[in-house]
Amino acid sequence: MKSIESKGRVLFGVLALSALMIAPFVGCQVTRNGQTLPSPYYLDDDIQYHPSGTEFQYQQEVDHMNKINAERAAAANGQY
Repeated sequence: MKSIESKGRVLFGVLALSALMIAPFVGCQVTRNGQTLPSPYYLDDDIQYHPSGTEFQYQQEVDHMNKINAERAAAANGQY
């Protein structure tokens, strides 16, 4: 009976030690041979997509304001 208990303890010790040795290598995003391998949470990550465009973010507002100012100037000159 004692040998079964000691074998169980040895097996548990080996499993615990192997789990502690493997733990640092599991679940991290790593780069291997030029490839970035995903973490286990890659489906929950936010998408970081930045579309190309003008650096000035308010170009549409400026165009609209210029259009309004041109209409007001035309109305003030009596062209309407």
